[in-house]
Amino acid sequence: MRNFIKFFFFLIPICLCSQDFSNRWTGHYSYFQISDLYVSDSKIYAASENSIFVYDTESNTSKTFSTVDGLSGETISSVYHSSIYDLTAIGYENGLIEILLGNDDVKTFIDIVEKPTIPPTDKRINHFFESDNILYISTDFGIVEFNLDRIEFRDTFLIGPEGSQVRITGTTVQGNSLYATSSSNGIFSADINNSNLVDFSQWTQLALGNFNGIEVFNNQIYVWQNTTTIQLLTGNVLTNAITTTSAILDFLVSESNLSITLADRTLVYDTNLQEISTVISNTDNAFTLNTSTVLGNKIYLGTRTKGLLEVDIMNTSINNLISPDGPLLNIPFALEAFNNNLWVVYGDHSVDYNPFPLQRRGISRLKNGVWQNISRDNVLGAGALSYITINPNNEEQVFISSLNDGLLEINNNVVTNLYNTTNSDFESFVPDHPTFEFTFLYGSVFDRNGDLWIGNSRVQNGLKRFNIDTKEIFNVDLASVIPTADQDLGFSDVVLDRNGNVFTGSYLNGVIGYNISTGQLTKVSREGNLPSVSVSALAMDRNNQLWIGTFKGLRVLFNASGVFQESNPQTSQIIILDDESVPQELLFDQFITDIEVDGSNNKWVATSSSGVFYFSSDGQETLEHFTVANSPLPSNNILDISIDDSTGSVYFASEKGLLEFKGTATGPEDNLDNVVAFPNPVRPGFSGRVTIKGLTSRASVKITDIEGNLVYEEISEGGSIQWDTSAFGRHKVASGVYLILVTGEDQAETTVSKLLIVR
Repeated sequence: MRNFIKFFFFLIPICLCSQDFSNRWTGHYSYFQISDLYVSDSKIYAASENSIFVYDTESNTSKTFSTVDGLSGETISSVYHSSIYDLTAIGYENGLIEILLGNDDVKTFIDIVEKPTIPPTDKRINHFFESDNILYISTDFGIVEFNLDRIEFRDTFLIGPEGSQVRITGTTVQGNSLYATSSSNGIFSADINNSNLVDFSQWTQLALGNFNGIEVFNNQIYVWQNTTTIQLLTGNVLTNAITTTSAILDFLVSESNLSITLADRTLVYDTNLQEISTVISNTDNAFTLNTSTVLGNKIYLGTRTKGLLEVDIMNTSINNLISPDGPLLNIPFALEAFNNNLWVVYGDHSVDYNPFPLQRRGISRLKNGVWQNISRDNVLGAGALSYITINPNNEEQVFISSLNDGLLEINNNVVTNLYNTTNSDFESFVPDHPTFEFTFLYGSVFDRNGDLWIGNSRVQNGLKRFNIDTKEIFNVDLASVIPTADQDLGFSDVVLDRNGNVFTGSYLNGVIGYNISTGQLTKVSREGNLPSVSVSALAMDRNNQLWIGTFKGLRVLFNASGVFQESNPQTSQIIILDDESVPQELLFDQFITDIEVDGSNNKWVATSSSGVFYFSSDGQETLEHFTVANSPLPSNNILDISIDDSTGSVYFASEKGLLEFKGTATGPEDNLDNVVAFPNPVRPGFSGRVTIKGLTSRASVKITDIEGNLVYEEISEGGSIQWDTSAFGRHKVASGVYLILVTGEDQAETTVSKLLIVR
């Protein structure tokens, strides 16, 4: 039986070398929720949800590690650093273990994750402890040995009754004994030199009870039992050492101090177990703790929402925030980028636009590479903040829709107004409700006159034009296209065609179009070839084509303005050929969450389960497809995309964090003064595309060899084009110097650039 157990739980080494994506990606993770801390030498190792950072107390600098650097993006449960081996161990809720080496390479171990005999709910990594060359890993099923010399797993110890799985909360070593605590089965010990510790009978149960951790402090063993007691373990005898007034969340030993973390305070003890310092949350300095530790004369507080705080051990009234710069949370819901600005909100809702239970969260702004955050206390009580629109004529003025509380206005980083039924003509579908506003606003867009068009769902006047100066509202009655307009649960994006006509997506009625000149309303639904009446995303491209994302696929309305002349306007699916030349529908049956058009008129499409796609302007070519498997995206559920046309950067809001991809497509310029091609030169082995940017709208681009032979030409649809360095798609051009001749649409302006290609 014992040999069978040893074989049954042997972990087959499965190590993956992670990829560094930092060349083209930037991670914008939040470091305000600290889940675990570890002190090593002069550095603090801090885990924050799905990334970590290392704070050097001597240089007062931090270094972050995230999915961009090769981490998985899963939820971190424990962090540890070995100064002897110069490596950092990161444990995850799902059993994943990653080793961050001294050269910043990441090795990922999926052995526990993929072990079928361990239930998925019992794989959590709870604690690391190092002794000699072995890292003892406490998990929800037992103890796992990891050889630090060989960077590989060794044995697994199942020490529950009859060798069963049992949750281990911590391990430590004193003398020749290895100790382990269990959350349900007490305290165990064994001879650390025993070569047969896989045999559960070699372990001795010292005490019964529920224990949450174990530490050696001042050559004595202390255990954390139940919720409020730290006990001294002598042999198999337990003696109460410290009792707290509220539940203990963590206790850690560092240097000559023991720190005990409660939700609202940290207690610090010396080697005589005398309390020498207490840090308490108060109204002037409020925080909620997860963990804390001590290094030198500083206490480090790992909070749930305020990041990592540093407090002087003798003057606890002042704290310093030392978490790295970042957004408030790792659950971005909506984004809007413009001219080196990115705004982020975190309000969410169900697929049928139900915002309850209502979340009241803050707002984040990335401006010229620096994060600025507005706390939830400074948004005038608005919740479910779900859509952002920046005034294109004043980038310091931002409007944010709330799916309950109306419209929030921000000027110069200060929330200045909240428009609802009390001070505007926005409508609530439950007027005079005693608790909630029920003014459901969502998608919005500025028109050429500087007015804001916005969807006001579950009311008959479901489309509104808001004058941001006079605050007057013009209502569009949707009864002619949605007879029960107050029953449609929500509207998605609002976009304009080149004539200024307004289109919005709805939850139950497809696409609604409004002609601003005639007041005519039209609807495109199932009869118009939509795969679903639930329209989740709209984007108007540079050719006046409306791209429509639904719960079950993609459609295109090729002449958006023409829908008002048709009795039954039809959308079209995009048909592509697969690898075997079999026709198939692009994004068939995919839940599409967002569509954005870049400066080259290419399309970025976000999905709820398949990551994000980047298509050519007509959808016939997939230029990129990013998922958790081939990119630093921490999740395949992408909630929103936004493109900064001034830089080409593409931002992705995933359910586990915010990422930036360094795209190359930019918006059109006013002149041809800054036309540039890159990479230049094109070196041997390069297999990508050359980007030519700095173009005006509809500029003519011709590429010739030095003898004047035309090898490629294109009309720009935005501010850039891409060339695959082939002669009209037939074959790669030879080494040499190529001329790029650009002419403006009116032929009044021309420019010539050179491109060197080396094969």
